[in-house]
Amino acid sequence: MQIVKIEAFHLHLPFKFSFKTSQALLNERETLVLKVTDEEGYSGYGEVVAFKEPFYTQETLPQAKEFLLQVLPQLLGKELHHPFEIHSWIDSVHTKTYPMAQAGLENALLDTYARRQQKGIMEVLFQEETEDRIYGGMVLGDLNLPNLLERIEEYLQEGYRRFKIKIKPEDGYLKLKAVREKYPDLMLLADANGSFKGEHLSELRKIDELGLLCLEEPLEDGDLASYQSLQALMKTPICLDEKIQTLGDLHKAIALNACQVVNLKIGRVGGLAYAKEMIELCRKHKIHYWIGSMLETGISKILHVHLATLKDNYIPGDLSSSSCYFPMDVIRPEIVVENGLIQVPKGPGLGVEVDEEVLRYYAMDYRVFCS
Repeated sequence: MQIVKIEAFHLHLPFKFSFKTSQALLNERETLVLKVTDEEGYSGYGEVVAFKEPFYTQETLPQAKEFLLQVLPQLLGKELHHPFEIHSWIDSVHTKTYPMAQAGLENALLDTYARRQQKGIMEVLFQEETEDRIYGGMVLGDLNLPNLLERIEEYLQEGYRRFKIKIKPEDGYLKLKAVREKYPDLMLLADANGSFKGEHLSELRKIDELGLLCLEEPLEDGDLASYQSLQALMKTPICLDEKIQTLGDLHKAIALNACQVVNLKIGRVGGLAYAKEMIELCRKHKIHYWIGSMLETGISKILHVHLATLKDNYIPGDLSSSSCYFPMDVIRPEIVVENGLIQVPKGPGLGVEVDEEVLRYYAMDYRVFCS
């Protein structure tokens, strides 16, 4: 496979509502979509899911874009036998890498590669049976309690079964307790986005009594040794997200018994090559894994949908309808949760098409590189 053209669409998408976590308030999303075309005319898409500010990881969208604008021209005319070769190539020519930038490029190459073979992404990646339909999962921001209960009821009517709630120390327990009392059988988990300090241990102990599926990233500045200590104190499984960015991080977490669950996001870990290795490592050491999402467009989200079809996923992922966050998605057909379920597309590559009219509608910058 030889790359002859690469296009970069810098998108600005308004949210349909504000999304609040303990770390940030988001009203919009900027993202970078890459389109790669090979010498036979096949094209594939990938998305760089870094945020504008470094509140999730230290990599920002401006940094990722600057890095890619240097890398992409060097890729033109290069022969690749497999998309995963891009990782060793980047490591050989650049001293500093950006995982989310690298993941977006790898994803675009992988989509192109799969389309050339007329195979779906999972057929190329995994030689195992997968689900045809998966359950969606809803993520709710840091809302006041009446709004939170109202939104849960609305989404229950749409068929969602699993809910993740963003919390902070001041009122996290009270909100979760109210939700659990109203919905005792709800598949419920919480994400603190690293907001609890040592002084909040009593709050964490109370949360531990609520029967959560897991508690995600509770500790502020918590290293893996801190999570080791916390997991030893709690029966609720600790789920690590931002703390696991490399295979080395996952090896350390497993060695320390720092968690029982890992939330996998393709962009955060640097691409599907590394996500696949992490899944294999989790399986080997009996660590549960499930599939997250990054408030991204359908280009990245549909990859997460595909990954969530693996039969040993711990719980339904952070995967909702395209219409949940944005007025229009960039893929056709859009992702739809119907009666709680997402039908997984079966076509080549991503299994969906990208609507370039919508891409251009949202684009605030466009670059093209040709050989």
